[in-house]
Amino acid sequence: MLRPRRRRRGGGIALLVVLILVLTGIAVAFGSRFFSQAEFFPPPHGEDDRYQEQEYSTDPPSIPRAETGTGVTLDLTPASGESLTCTQIYEKNAFSIVSIESESRHEFSTGTGVILTEDGYIITNAHVVAGAEYVQVVFYDNDVLEASLVGFDADEDLAVLKVEAEGLIPAEFGDSSALRCGDPVAAIGDPLGYRSTITDGIVSALDREVEVDGVTMTLIQTSAAINFGNSGGALINQYGQVVGITTIKIVTDDGSAEALGFAIPSRRVKYVADTLIDGRQVRTGVFGFTVLTRPVSGGLELQSVDPNSDAYAKGLQAGDIITAVNGQPVTGTQDLARIKLSLGPGDTVELTYLRDGVSYAVEVALVDSELIG
Repeated sequence: MLRPRRRRRGGGIALLVVLILVLTGIAVAFGSRFFSQAEFFPPPHGEDDRYQEQEYSTDPPSIPRAETGTGVTLDLTPASGESLTCTQIYEKNAFSIVSIESESRHEFSTGTGVILTEDGYIITNAHVVAGAEYVQVVFYDNDVLEASLVGFDADEDLAVLKVEAEGLIPAEFGDSSALRCGDPVAAIGDPLGYRSTITDGIVSALDREVEVDGVTMTLIQTSAAINFGNSGGALINQYGQVVGITTIKIVTDDGSAEALGFAIPSRRVKYVADTLIDGRQVRTGVFGFTVLTRPVSGGLELQSVDPNSDAYAKGLQAGDIITAVNGQPVTGTQDLARIKLSLGPGDTVELTYLRDGVSYAVEVALVDSELIG
């Protein structure tokens, strides 16, 4: 199993390196490597003492804070109409994609963001702005505005920024739960500083669990090319709707891995963005039980139920077989993972389960993951 480790180079940055970073951003490198932003290059000969490896920052940017609790939410619109060409997808979304430039005392990086509202709410990856002392947003027409911070969550790798603006063109967000493997998608972002670049591909896999620095993320895998600087950009379905925020790619040291990009599903983006805009801390909700897939007879058999969970309080026990959640059949753990994307502690679902051949239904609340042993 890949165990990624984030790292970056810091210290005094020569002008040559800064110019490279303008094009590439900051890299998040791993063993068989994952990349998020882009990469710091080795220092010039004789200047090695000016560079020291540092752990990748997970601190929020020290920029002005924006008001929270404004009632702004991210809406997911059902897909409709005919499929669009890549040209049509680009024309629909190009004005809604922005460049994010982050600067601290020693570092400069670039990434991508997606406009959420006409008055300046913008979604990007947390790692694009982590540790920054100044963040600005560059729009399609080259207008530049200073950004303030609405909310930031390093584990979710999402941040919400705010600029003072009117009349922006927000992206239309679609529902990632409607995606199927093989669906055509496109990514728009700023790879290597080449602004507003579109690449196309397919949904390679859904509900892919990827571990990054000890945090397991449930992501969309895509063959659409995602490169340094794409971080925080849009993964777009065939109807021109943003269904994911691009976050990482996998690259092997020998360059043999190709088309392994990942995006945060819009279902999860909505939950996190809504929580951050409301001024609350994002908490991970869990069912509080472990399951085994039953490949022959179907459903999920409970292996154990944590005494601190609401499932335990509602009487669920080992041996019960979950057959449906909110009326939808479940056949594997990925079904539960997909459902949890838009839920947090306290949110409830209806579980249908079998015990001794008899079907029951019960409403169960997710609990904070930190309460589960």
